[in-house]
Amino acid sequence: MLVKEHQTLEELERLEKAEPQAARRVRLRTVLLARQGWTAPQIAVALGFSRRTVQRVIQGYNAAGLAGLESRPGRGRKPRLANVERPRFLARVDGGPVVADQVCTFTGRHLRGVLEKEFGVLYSLSGVYEFLHRHGYSWLMPRPQHEEADLAAQEAFKQGWAQRLQQIAAEHPGQELQVWFQDEARFGQQGTLTRVWARTGSRPRAVKQTRYDWLHVLAAVCPRTGQAVGLLAPELNTNTVNVFFEQFAREVDSNVHVVMVWDQAGWHTSGQLKIPANVTLIELPLKSPELNPVENLWHYLRSHYWANRAYADYDDLRESANQAWQKVCLSAGLIRSVCAVPYLERQ
Repeated sequence: MLVKEHQTLEELERLEKAEPQAARRVRLRTVLLARQGWTAPQIAVALGFSRRTVQRVIQGYNAAGLAGLESRPGRGRKPRLANVERPRFLARVDGGPVVADQVCTFTGRHLRGVLEKEFGVLYSLSGVYEFLHRHGYSWLMPRPQHEEADLAAQEAFKQGWAQRLQQIAAEHPGQELQVWFQDEARFGQQGTLTRVWARTGSRPRAVKQTRYDWLHVLAAVCPRTGQAVGLLAPELNTNTVNVFFEQFAREVDSNVHVVMVWDQAGWHTSGQLKIPANVTLIELPLKSPELNPVENLWHYLRSHYWANRAYADYDDLRESANQAWQKVCLSAGLIRSVCAVPYLERQ
């Protein structure tokens, strides 16, 4: 089956993984399989299509590239919310509730009311959810943002990133440049609760300690390679960070120069800090944890391993932290996924 090479196989794979719309994702998969040498009957069986449907997808792609994979308007019922009104409604969703809404977050029921009162259309509750999912929305937990965060400084940090990397690369010719992010977390007996499956309408119980043993976990990750380096310590200060750097410098290849991005904690700005020769430090804007992907790693560890249980003592904490680190941080693929940095990938 002839398939024009509008995109490379790698580009098609990337587009398929990133595509939020199921129908278009399947069409991209159809093209990808055809490019890999599958026949129309084989693709039809694998994807649950008719052979003729597979052929139409390939014909559309051959004729117009990615544009040929767009859904074509049918003859069915017109959408309740007119196309010209959709951007305004989606902007309303993105903007969140205003004072007049008298709620702190939009649920499906509230958005159903917005559609009726402000746009004059009636949707069922399931119809609202289907509409949101179709336009790429999910019910997500917000990431905390400090009330004093400087959004302009954060944006300037992102915009100046490429130029800063070029300057560091010029200062270390002949070396591979790797970008790492570093952070610390306290893990202890105070207890963390996370979601569990339970009967609708019930209030499940989980252990939450109020004792006060803890340890500190120091971590550095490279989102591009999936590497991670960690240290468990009973206390956190400049000396602890220096020990971490000694270990880190030994675990990085000799031909690599590391750009280490971290926050402006007191032990990060101490004059007694000993920076390895193969590391250049870059400070994040003040009060901007959302720019550090290691925060995602802490959330993942707490929600999957460090929650809903009791710890007998410090040794139990250390063993639990060590086990979780080995299960999560020795998996390069998991680190690349959990610690992805979208704002750097766009550079």
